[in-house]
Amino acid sequence: MHTTRGPVVNRLTEREIISIQHLIAEIAFAFDSGGDYAARLGELLADDVRYENPGKTHLHSLAELVDTLENSTDPALSHHLSTMTVAPAGPDAATCRSKVLTFRSGGRLSVGEFTDTVRRGPDGRWRLTHRLVHPII
Repeated sequence: MHTTRGPVVNRLTEREIISIQHLIAEIAFAFDSGGDYAARLGELLADDVRYENPGKTHLHSLAELVDTLENSTDPALSHHLSTMTVAPAGPDAATCRSKVLTFRSGGRLSVGEFTDTVRRGPDGRWRLTHRLVHPII
């Protein structure tokens, strides 16, 4: 008898997927809060989070991201997420892709995609470790 063994595939439960989707939604609300970024994002993002928006922003820590948000002269007013997928990316890690519409002051709108990497910490909570912004408009 011959058996073929493929790679071990990490799976996410429905509960884990929902928890990750909720995390991404909470991050959008925190970005739109207009203040107290350190407290709000400190619960949702890893201390060594990387945030990349090609051609604009390359940040390598929660402290850098908070400083950037607090000193922004053109903060986002409202993020709207849709078309979200979540896939395993190893033990206690996942990748989430989502479409985003961002409303800014003066009625400006930007459209893009987020590719987010999240990791479950020792406390069992998921946190964002990397966000790559893909601008469309």
